[in-house]
Amino acid sequence: MKSFNLKIKNFTKIFVCLILLIFTISLAACGKSNKDNFIYPSSQVQTFGNGGMAVQKGDYIYFVNGYQSSEDMEKQNASYTIGSLLIAKLDSNGNLILNEDNLLDDEYYRTMSDKLCGFEATGLYIFGNYLYFTSPCQENESGDEVWAKNRVDFYRIKLDKSSKVERLYQTEVAHASLEYEYYVDGNNVYLLVYEKETNLDHSDITNRLLRIDANSKKVDTIAQDVSSVVMPDSSNEYLKNSFEKIFYVQDDEENSNYTLKQYNISTNSSTTYKTSKESMSAKFVTNNYVYITDNTNSRSIMMRSNFIQNSAFEYSGPIETSIYSSLTMTPEGNCIVAVTDNTIEFFINGDNSPSPRTIVDDEEDITEINIIGYANGSIIYYDNNNSIKSVSYANIIAGSNADIITIATLSDTNTDYFDLDNNYLYFYKTVGNHSYLHRLAINNNHDETEEMIGVYLEEDIPEETEESSSETENA
Repeated sequence: MKSFNLKIKNFTKIFVCLILLIFTISLAACGKSNKDNFIYPSSQVQTFGNGGMAVQKGDYIYFVNGYQSSEDMEKQNASYTIGSLLIAKLDSNGNLILNEDNLLDDEYYRTMSDKLCGFEATGLYIFGNYLYFTSPCQENESGDEVWAKNRVDFYRIKLDKSSKVERLYQTEVAHASLEYEYYVDGNNVYLLVYEKETNLDHSDITNRLLRIDANSKKVDTIAQDVSSVVMPDSSNEYLKNSFEKIFYVQDDEENSNYTLKQYNISTNSSTTYKTSKESMSAKFVTNNYVYITDNTNSRSIMMRSNFIQNSAFEYSGPIETSIYSSLTMTPEGNCIVAVTDNTIEFFINGDNSPSPRTIVDDEEDITEINIIGYANGSIIYYDNNNSIKSVSYANIIAGSNADIITIATLSDTNTDYFDLDNNYLYFYKTVGNHSYLHRLAINNNHDETEEMIGVYLEEDIPEETEESSSETENA
């Protein structure tokens, strides 16, 4: 009998343990659900707008919640709301989901990282299962107690936030002396970093070009004494295999030798394309051509060569390029766009006419044009009155008329930073005491104003929003 009772007691203990285990697992499952029932996007859906302050993944948008200068950071390893990295769910029309107070609904957004991500070197990219972003360095200079917050850390995190934040690379120069771009070949992601000369005390930094493998975190020095780099836009749909069409110029000024090289970041190999005793700068690249400015005889002349055929360089575009405030190329690679004062000049490839086609913004008091980028066959720019305008370069290249259209006039806007995709222009606008991310529709804009993208600090919530909330509660 004693043995039988002992068995019953043992069975009871086991049964109780099983019940407790099931109860614990249920609590854990419920806790996970209550903690975060947010559904993240699949890596399989399409990505829009890599490389700026916001990037869309299907019906979701990853973005920085405003801007703050790294110089204004006061505490190392602090958490941020302004400038943090967020994700928000969009409705079926691509709009943000707002609550009754016209603020971002808590159920439809999450914080991906509370690091400062909206700053001078912001760049959001999505490749595969990862979101790539930047943040100011949180460490001191080597052997010094001075905080190196002007330097940049490159990070990535899983799209569904199932991984910790990984650091890929920390620059040796300040953000003002930095250029970078990401490239993809198959499942491999590479970061190209150009660190220019700087006033920081790093004797080994001599205008160097670096390759960082995102998976292994391995850093390779491609070249030093680099004076210019063409980093083709990896998201340009008109440019194939951009990872193998990187060009840079390497200088040996002491011996008056200047070398143009083509670089493939996937194979990590460079080939010499042109040598010269005169200085030159790499400017643009298309599917077939590389463009440089040649400074022969003290004149800055635009030249191009078909690198597929390894042809001789020929004149193509403006002579005396230094007279223009900006030189850019259309995404299709069929036209160089040059700006001076209130005039845009179009140097169309294959058109040997001595005079370029031009369009003049003759609106009163317009003295300056600043090109933001290209979208849907149009140039998007802002003038010295902070008006956002568009003009069809597709029509101009085709020989048709093109009217300048004013999309909107902005106020309290930081014109140093813009991000353009095919649907929206993103920018920072001051509301209250801080700069928040906003966007403006650039297609079929029917007198629409900009909308804020993100979450306000309570002190910055506009009065009209508070009044609207109060009226709703009273009703």
